[in-house]
Amino acid sequence: MDIIDYFRLAFKALLARKTRSALTILGIVIGASIILAVEASSAGESSGISASIGKIGANVLTVRAGGSMFSAGSTSTYKLSSRDVPILAVMSNVVKVIPYFSAPVTVTLGGQSISGTLIGLDFTDLSEIYSGLSLSAGSFPGVSDYTSAVVGDSVAHPTSSSVQLGLNQAVQMKMSGVTSTNVAFLVKGILSSYGQALFNNIDEDVFISLQAAEFYFKSAYYSGIYVIVDSATNVGVVQSAIEAQYGSDVSVMSSGSIASSISSIQGSMSVYEEGIAAVSLFVAAIMTANTMYVTVMERTKEIGVLKAIGFRSQEVLTMFLSECVLTGVVGGVGGTLLGYVLAFAIGGGTSFGPPGQGGGMSSGGSTPVFTTGWVMFTLMFPIGIAVAAGLYPAWRASRMNPINALKYE
Repeated sequence: MDIIDYFRLAFKALLARKTRSALTILGIVIGASIILAVEASSAGESSGISASIGKIGANVLTVRAGGSMFSAGSTSTYKLSSRDVPILAVMSNVVKVIPYFSAPVTVTLGGQSISGTLIGLDFTDLSEIYSGLSLSAGSFPGVSDYTSAVVGDSVAHPTSSSVQLGLNQAVQMKMSGVTSTNVAFLVKGILSSYGQALFNNIDEDVFISLQAAEFYFKSAYYSGIYVIVDSATNVGVVQSAIEAQYGSDVSVMSSGSIASSISSIQGSMSVYEEGIAAVSLFVAAIMTANTMYVTVMERTKEIGVLKAIGFRSQEVLTMFLSECVLTGVVGGVGGTLLGYVLAFAIGGGTSFGPPGQGGGMSSGGSTPVFTTGWVMFTLMFPIGIAVAAGLYPAWRASRMNPINALKYE
């Protein structure tokens, strides 16, 4: 017989036991799909987070009073203020020190609410912090302009509202966190679409001058200070110097350390999820082995007839292994297709940022990334699992004595 004949017989044999075959294939599909979905969504999240972190310069450090990267507060009573600017500015390898205010705000537009962040800093320093950020319309307010603001693209053009903000129109918002009050600004400029940049979705932010923020926040204490280092290679040195100067009174973050922390978290989660998928495939392998073993028992007389009319042991072995291969092929293809769908279903990304400045851990969409290697693995590995599981039952069938097989009841 040629290979087509073997697979034709295998297809008929699987159809003869529809329910059992379907359950076996379903087990393989579930295990394979979970593996592909986990890897693709994880790769998509990593890619999205890397792109987000990349928008903050590799030579930028963020200094905040007390706390840690993801903590909302600290037992430390230290507050960052204008007296800290010269202390940081004179440190070796520091190019610029940029203090800022920030607080969560709710922007009201056309009866719709948009959650964002109000940020106050020197507009001339924006490009130092956010690489490639630019205006699509208007201009930046002056230093002493307390009534104007620059808004992100999503604030000016919200998808949830038919109302669009234009230049010189008023944008109303409610501040929370540092203080709780309603404020309004004239739109002096609109930023180009930028997306997530580490802590914030810039498209949902509203920027005002540092002096205006000090007035509206009613505080002389900064939310944080950006420290621009002369090169990415010296970031660690400057970070250590700041930590030595302030001790536990401040927390210092760099995009590199945040990326490392996030990668570590994602790696641990991926290992856990892949373990679940591996267990699913193992169960599918047991199901396949059980199905093939029962099939051999049920078809004992058939095997005896086949051997009596001249089928060799190798041909019987190949016939049963063809069923395993066909089971693995259907399971692999089904698992790949289902994994593709699941990856988009579970592909919500995660954004990280310090609570209290519009950050925290929040859900955001990320596009799954499918690599050729993992797609091929999802297609081929189930075949290997099915063949390995069915190898012993197939070998047992091929070694049957035809006379004993014909007598089997």
